[in-house]
Amino acid sequence: MRTSARLLIILALLPLLAGCPRIDSLRAIQDRPEDIEALLEQNEFARIQRLLVRHPSLATAGLKTVMDTRISIYEDNTLADARSRVSEGELNAAVRRLDDALYRLPDSTRLTDYKDTLETRRTEGLRENTRRQLLSRARHMAELQQLQQERQQLESPGIRHSLHRDLNPQQVRAVGSELLACGQDALRRDDLESATACLQLAGKISDGPEVQAALRQLEISREGTPQVWETPAPAIPVRQAAPGREPASQPDTRQQLLVQTEKALKKNDLLAARKTFHELQETTAEGAEIDAVKQRLETAIKASVDGLTRKGDRLYRAEKVGAAIESWQHALELDPDNTRLQERLTRARKVLARLEELKNRQVLHP
Repeated sequence: MRTSARLLIILALLPLLAGCPRIDSLRAIQDRPEDIEALLEQNEFARIQRLLVRHPSLATAGLKTVMDTRISIYEDNTLADARSRVSEGELNAAVRRLDDALYRLPDSTRLTDYKDTLETRRTEGLRENTRRQLLSRARHMAELQQLQQERQQLESPGIRHSLHRDLNPQQVRAVGSELLACGQDALRRDDLESATACLQLAGKISDGPEVQAALRQLEISREGTPQVWETPAPAIPVRQAAPGREPASQPDTRQQLLVQTEKALKKNDLLAARKTFHELQETTAEGAEIDAVKQRLETAIKASVDGLTRKGDRLYRAEKVGAAIESWQHALELDPDNTRLQERLTRARKVLARLEELKNRQVLHP
């Protein structure tokens, strides 16, 4: 009777578990003690751990030694394979290989750390591609500017008109702001080569006080003088206050919010950073420094959400549903519109509710 009741519980949960991350279906028949050897051959370490939880008497010192040896070999082989794929330029394939291994060995610190390293490298690669595209556009724009200056005295208006059309002032300002933000971000990361490339081009196509301040900071960094990187807020005209009222202090408020956002980012308090940044956007939506902070905040939130999602997935695969829900919920707080997280939470909560209902039935009707 107990076996039949257990089978009914598993079958009842099948529709709920279908579609959860890396769980295609649930076995209607549980692994048995006599399956351990086959599971070892298949590197199904997570399944073995669940089997040992149900049958503690199987957890002998000899089996532990065998498990530790097999796990070490499996991790070595997996890491060697992943590194080989990385050396061949197949970064995504390496990450998929690690994903598959973590499905079998979800608590592996070595595999998790290397996967996180590759994820960071992939993020840096995307940032580098974005920077290269920006520099390419900026160099083209700088060449057009130089050509326009050389041909200003030409009598043919058609050429000047064509050049003016290519160098729309708004486009020039936008690229200049992107270059300044790129340079400021590189300075914060002490990437002087990228900072030089971005800021020198910014000075060519859209020079200004903020660009000059960033270039001075770049020179200081090259000389090795330790200083805190602070970009002065651009001058903002203050309207005359009405009689009897205090003058507006928008620049001061803007700078305070920038500082608060920076401090929250350094502490990795992303919820606080997002809150102060939204207040900053209500004060003003323009400025290269604001664009740089926005990019850093979005990058940090995405990295945190991805990490928490992967952590929740690993916990779920290890049948730690409650802990997985906590991890996914934290990620959803950072990214409230993430439908994938919402789907994970909905399914996991249904699983917990169904399990609780079935447990209560067993208590009432043993």
